[in-house]
Amino acid sequence: MIREFDAGLHIHVAEDAFDVEDANEKYGAGVVERLASHGALNAKTILAHGTHLDDREIQNARAAGVWFAHNPRSNMNNQVGYAPVAKFGERVVLGTDGIGGDMFEEVRAAFFKSRDEGAGLEASDWLRVLANNQRMASAAFGVDLSGLGTGAAADLIVLDYDSPTPLTTENLASHLVFGMTSASVESVMVAGKFIVRDRVSALDHEDIYAEARKASEKLWAKLVSL
Repeated sequence: MIREFDAGLHIHVAEDAFDVEDANEKYGAGVVERLASHGALNAKTILAHGTHLDDREIQNARAAGVWFAHNPRSNMNNQVGYAPVAKFGERVVLGTDGIGGDMFEEVRAAFFKSRDEGAGLEASDWLRVLANNQRMASAAFGVDLSGLGTGAAADLIVLDYDSPTPLTTENLASHLVFGMTSASVESVMVAGKFIVRDRVSALDHEDIYAEARKASEKLWAKLVSL
């Protein structure tokens, strides 16, 4: 399907050490090596986690032009270890792996965890990683998510962030990890239309939550039956 539709693969890779052990024991090859042998690595492929990839596999994945998706809160919650994200190169995006939808919290967790691990990554690095999310999405969906010019998707958020210290281009990254939160979001625009304006949502939350509860019950029933 990747070859037929000129697509990429979105897959969890080496999230737990068992993933690596299982691949080597059963197939005599590493996880990345197996994916490469099937032509599954390209510029549209997203490798999530990569917690237990070794240097050789990381270099091979980078040479293929893949995106790495770092999920710090999920990794901490599952106690699988800290990904060697500093070795992933420029094509790194930030994910949540379903642990939550708050990207302000995710970037903050990524920053503090990297500091705790001595990874050598600064706030500016995490601002770049977060910005990579829209760069990857722009390429994947063929739309301009980087600005507000003609033909742009016009997806944006407006923040009500009254900073007690000056906010400049030079210190924006530090404000992101130390000051801004999802509570700062005042308005949200999608495809040129406000779905949240002045903190009032245009969506029917009661119906959405009701459907979500029904879906979760079905999911849990399936999991229990496994």
